[in-house]
Amino acid sequence: MKKRIYIVDDEPKIGQLFVNVLQRDGFEAEAFVSPGDMLTTIDDGTIPDVIIADLMMPDMNGIELLEELKARELSLPVLIMTAHSSVQTAVEAMRLGAFHYLQKPVNLEEMRALLKKALALYDTTPAAETSETPANAARTRKPKKKTNHVAASHTLDSILGESAAIQSVRDTIQTLQDVPNTIVLISGETGTGKNLVARTIHDTSAYNAGRFMDINCAALPDNLLEAELFGYEKGAFTDARDSKPGLLEVADGGTVFLDEVDSMSMALQAKLLSFLESRTFRRLGGVDDIRVTTRILCATNANLVQRVADKEFRRDLYYRINVVNLHLPPLRRMGDDVLAIAEHVLLSFSDELGRSLEGFTPAAEERLQAHPWTGNVRELRNVLERAAIFATGPQVDADDLSLGGPDEALLASSSAGAFHFPEGRTLEDLECAYIKHALETMDATYAEVSEVLGISKKTLWEKRKRYNLDEQMQA
Repeated sequence: MKKRIYIVDDEPKIGQLFVNVLQRDGFEAEAFVSPGDMLTTIDDGTIPDVIIADLMMPDMNGIELLEELKARELSLPVLIMTAHSSVQTAVEAMRLGAFHYLQKPVNLEEMRALLKKALALYDTTPAAETSETPANAARTRKPKKKTNHVAASHTLDSILGESAAIQSVRDTIQTLQDVPNTIVLISGETGTGKNLVARTIHDTSAYNAGRFMDINCAALPDNLLEAELFGYEKGAFTDARDSKPGLLEVADGGTVFLDEVDSMSMALQAKLLSFLESRTFRRLGGVDDIRVTTRILCATNANLVQRVADKEFRRDLYYRINVVNLHLPPLRRMGDDVLAIAEHVLLSFSDELGRSLEGFTPAAEERLQAHPWTGNVRELRNVLERAAIFATGPQVDADDLSLGGPDEALLASSSAGAFHFPEGRTLEDLECAYIKHALETMDATYAEVSEVLGISKKTLWEKRKRYNLDEQMQA
């Protein structure tokens, strides 16, 4: 039976776009411009498996919608869509029961991944109504109970490529299969597949009886991140009406993946270090020590050695998480692996779209290998999804690939220090290029560069990390 997804957005075009995408992915999908209309449909007995709702709507916002669902005793996974300026409110919605949030403009791959997680964690089979069962019991969706074993879904073959760097990654993962609880640091640029490697480490391990839980440390404020990791007791803070186990506890016997671990505050880094040393922790507001055998995987796209030198990452924590270091190479340094990965990605989109594409023309292959792929595999997937949709021939041709120019075209500086930028690129590309230009051409401190750019030193650091400027300038 197909899973049913409801989309609620007061902009009809957005709702219809998601309906088209989700129907293509094999879901039943229906869009509503009013939360009230959706609630009426639910009250009539047609219950969705997942709801995707905009945070800001004129007649009822996302938080009010969560309260309405709670009043109906519905326990449905709800994904909240939000603009960047409202992320803090979306985090509040998560605290009140939302499953997760999606930042607009929505990344379709991120939406698919969150839908997969939501459907995996929630039992979407309605309870059967009997004469002794309340009418609203059929509407309840409860999280699935923890199982004793998770079947491996990611194998070593999931990591594509034959280059020496990729072979080394696979060899290390194979070595870790029979090693319990070893901490692994996965480093690499954004989009190189750190999450895939983390899942593969867990799924191929002999110690994968527990669950795999991942969290992006940069996506949550510090106090919420601490509560998510360590859990809390009833009454630990104002809205802690019930006790809640943290991810470390939920994943006992399994794996917790800390993405962008460098985003943790120094105080939370100290608490994480204490847990790694003792393998025990206390929930917020708790007095009892809890011991778990949870494997910790950390990931970062930052230069942690530099962060340690800048006193922005604890030296002792760096040494503790750097027991095994897996560095994932950027796509531009993987040689012929680019084509192997592209063939695999194109085949998956071809099957998904019901197309019969037969690979790439020689001109397309040449263009794929010449492109710098600053967004790595994530950028490659986006380019190939578009190509699979619009390609008219049996093969993807060079003209079907919507690629920007090479990095060198983004920035050209004359002897006078002029800044040149080509037309047809995004504002994000412009910001990245200009910050890189300023860092490379100004003989000044970071504080002085940030002052010239009109931003704080902290914002400059965050943008430098976001655009991977350290590695770009070293390349």
